[in-house]
Amino acid sequence: MSNLQQAGDVIKAVVSINNTLVQITRQYESELGLTFLQLAIVNTIRFHEGGTLKQVTEQLSLSKSTASTQVDQLVVKGVIHRETSKIDRRETVLSLTERGAHAAQKSITILPFYQVTTEQLRAKEPEDVQSLIETLGQLLEELQHLKGERK
Repeated sequence: MSNLQQAGDVIKAVVSINNTLVQITRQYESELGLTFLQLAIVNTIRFHEGGTLKQVTEQLSLSKSTASTQVDQLVVKGVIHRETSKIDRRETVLSLTERGAHAAQKSITILPFYQVTTEQLRAKEPEDVQSLIETLGQLLEELQHLKGERK
């Protein structure tokens, strides 16, 4: 198989995974009270024990306006708390409320893709998992650079 075919297979897999995650999450939206994107923000804050709006924007490859709008909605829902950084007033610090922590835990419990992914990764050698994470991260970084090149 050529490198171009492999690249196509990787892109197809990533797109299919994303679409499937969105579809699965939609089935649980009413139970969780969060959309796929809101859930991604909540779990990013959870797994990184807080963070800034800028970090969430970068980690999820969101525009500032999209991230800010979603954070506003999460604040109104009482899921996250937002405050201006005491160190740098230009930064917005995000943290989960008790309700947000509960929603994050519930999502991990009821959304089947966490269990399936955990099972798949458990069957792999730790260095293979780390290599996969690094490769996907490098691919994302390169693609993000391409976003800004063509205007």
